Amino acid sequence: MENLAQTRAFRSAEESDAHRFAREVVGDCLDKGLESIDLGDFHLRTIPSGLLPPLQHLTKLPSVKEAPVSENVFTSLQPFLRIYLPNNSLSALHNDLFELSNLKVLSLRNNKLTEIPPTIRRLTALEVLNLSVNQLTYLPWEILKLMQHGELKHLTVRPNPFLPIEEAQIAEWHCKPIDKKEPENDEESTPSSQSQEESSLNEDWAPLHVATGPITYMDMEGNPIEESPSRNRTTSTSSGPTSVNNAPSLREVALRAVSKLPYLEQTTDEELAEYPALLVPLLQQAREVRAAGGQPCSVCQREYVIPRTEWMEWWDFTPCENGMKMPRCPGEKLRPLPFRRFGCSFSCVPGSC
Repeated sequence: MENLAQTRAFRSAEESDAHRFAREVVGDCLDKGLESIDLGDFHLRTIPSGLLPPLQHLTKLPSVKEAPVSENVFTSLQPFLRIYLPNNSLSALHNDLFELSNLKVLSLRNNKLTEIPPTIRRLTALEVLNLSVNQLTYLPWEILKLMQHGELKHLTVRPNPFLPIEEAQIAEWHCKPIDKKEPENDEESTPSSQSQEESSLNEDWAPLHVATGPITYMDMEGNPIEESPSRNRTTSTSSGPTSVNNAPSLREVALRAVSKLPYLEQTTDEELAEYPALLVPLLQQAREVRAAGGQPCSVCQREYVIPRTEWMEWWDFTPCENGMKMPRCPGEKLRPLPFRRFGCSFSCVPGSC
C-alpha cells in the first residue's frame, strides 16, 4: 500500500497541468452524469493514461423535475457520449479511446495527427467524426467500413494534406471523377459497367469506389520486395508473386503469439535492447500491435503483426461529408480520398474477397 501511494504521489507530482485539468473535467462529468466531455484547447500532447476508461461506466442521470412521476417520463439512461478534443497537439491516440463502445461523437479537429489507427473500427456506435485540420495523408480502411456497416453518418476530414488522386499511381479505375470541363457523358467520366451494377444494388448515398492503386508486396520483415509488381507493372491489381500462399510464416505465427502476451506493451526499449538485434524491430512491432489492440487483415479479417501486402483505394463519400446522406446530384464532381489497406498474405489483395 505504501508503494502504491508513493507511485500515485510521484505521478501527481510529475503530471502536467494539462493532464490534471483533463482528469478534473472527466471526473466532474462522471459525478454529474454529463454526456459531453469538452477537452478542447487544453494544450494536450498526449491523452493521459487512465483518463478515458472510467467513461465506460458513465450513466446518464434521470431528469425528474416534478412528482408524481408517470411511466411516460422514463427514458433510456444509456449516455449519448460525446468527446471533444479540438485545438490540442495530439500526435497519436491512446488505445483507451477505442474502448469506449458507446462513443457517439468524436472531434479531433486541429491536432497533429499523421494517421488514425485501424482500431477505430471498434467505435461501431460512432455517428459523428471530425478529423479536419490535421496532418493526414490517407485514412484507414476501417473508417470506410464504419460508414458502410456502422452508424457513422457525418464525417469531416477536410482540410488535410491528402494525396490527390491526380498525382497518384492508379492500377485500376472503377469510375473517373467528373471534370467540369468535360461533358457529363464522357466515357472516362462515367462509372464502368461493374460500378453501374454495384450502384444499382446500393443506395445513391453509399461510398463510391473510384480507383485502386498498385499493390506493394512485402517480405517477412515488412520490407517492400525488390521485384514487387507495384513497381514494375500497374495494369492489374491482383498480379503478384508466382507462389501465392496464405499460410503465415513461422515468424509471423511466433509474433502473433508474442503480441498476445500480457504486459508486452509495458516493455521498454531498454529491455528490448537486451535481445538479439534481429529480434528488436520485430518485437517492437509486436508491442505496437498489442498496444493498438490488434490489427485484422482488411481482406480475410485474420489478426496479423507484419503485413505482406499494401495498397491504396480511392473512395468518394461526399454524401456522408455533409452528414445528410442525400443522393449525389447528376454530374456532381467526385472528390475521392485515399484509404490505406493491408493484407496478411500474398493472397489477400484486391478482388480476392
